[in-house]
Amino acid sequence: MTPGDDAAPDATERAAADDGDSRIDPAYYAVDTDASEAEFLAACKLYAREVVDAFGLSADVGRLDWQVSRRAKRRAGQVRYRDDEPEVVVLTWGYFERRGWAAMASTVRHELVHVHLLNEYGDGSHGERFERWAERLDTCVSCELFTTPEWWVVCVDCDAALARYRESKLVRRVDEYRCGECGGDLRLADGDTRVEAGDE
Repeated sequence: MTPGDDAAPDATERAAADDGDSRIDPAYYAVDTDASEAEFLAACKLYAREVVDAFGLSADVGRLDWQVSRRAKRRAGQVRYRDDEPEVVVLTWGYFERRGWAAMASTVRHELVHVHLLNEYGDGSHGERFERWAERLDTCVSCELFTTPEWWVVCVDCDAALARYRESKLVRRVDEYRCGECGGDLRLADGDTRVEAGDE
């Protein structure tokens, strides 16, 4: 495949994707939150190698630097790259603690899709290619909240809500902004006691 090629995976890749899910049991690689970071990363890398082999992904697990973040609050994982070359896979310990191994195994698959698409197309986005691969690997496109935000910015008209973890300009001046969904007024709610739009 060449960069920018929108073609679907070839027959070999499709067969690997079709067979892959039935051959890999994430529970086999499971560790619990009592594991050390080194044990956790070792399990993640072993699992990642099996996923890469089963689905025909262009990711070299051994060449990537695997790290744990204990600070991240909004993402379960991340691929850091330079010049479209994946270099580091970062996995969030807090997500693992709150959601468990099965959710983290899904995150590993998610990050491997990023690595594959960066290697094949120079594409680190969550676009259509990513969505197709995420479906094949039975992983999500985005991560569900796992840390309580400091604030919610809530639309009073359509109930759209944005989690906010730091005091950004939007949080400080919520009355100067409008909802991106419907154009309605926004208000701020405490992260622990999110108030539904319309309730006062």
